[in-house]
Amino acid sequence: MSGRAALVAAIAMLGACGGQPAKETAPPRVNVEAKLVGIGGSSANGSAVLYETRSGVDVNVWLGSAGPGQYRVAVHENGNCSSPNGFSAGPPWGPPGGKPVAVLFDKGDDTRTVTVSLPGYRLAGPNGVTGRSVIIHAGPASTLEAQPGVTNNRIACGVIGNPVQLFPALGL
Repeated sequence: MSGRAALVAAIAMLGACGGQPAKETAPPRVNVEAKLVGIGGSSANGSAVLYETRSGVDVNVWLGSAGPGQYRVAVHENGNCSSPNGFSAGPPWGPPGGKPVAVLFDKGDDTRTVTVSLPGYRLAGPNGVTGRSVIIHAGPASTLEAQPGVTNNRIACGVIGNPVQLFPALGL
């Protein structure tokens, strides 16, 4: 066998011994979630799934039992949705050095899911969104603030935390 043929045979044998090369897989996408419940007499409900991107956090909002119209989604300072008008969630929150962001979206008759981006936000850490609240506000331009016991435009609230597994024993 020539030197070249021996080299090719040796490489083929090494390849056969090593099995399949490891495939590179993307790391699993980490997300947190807020289950939305109606506040202020609203029947709105749904969920907000938040996941980190290169530029910030994207929020996938599923909003049910709210009619067509314009809504805003915002992260609020406190992880508390216990007050009837959402006052317990506190003021809108933004990461240090940034302003709070309230992203406007249109919900049509058959539109229930929308994804909005919050640039500069993060999921975890001392300045992350986990442990805060997501509030859905009705209308395009009214105030995001609230006062105790006063009717406002907050229609749904959810505390941001780890997603709840339906079947923990199965990892689902």
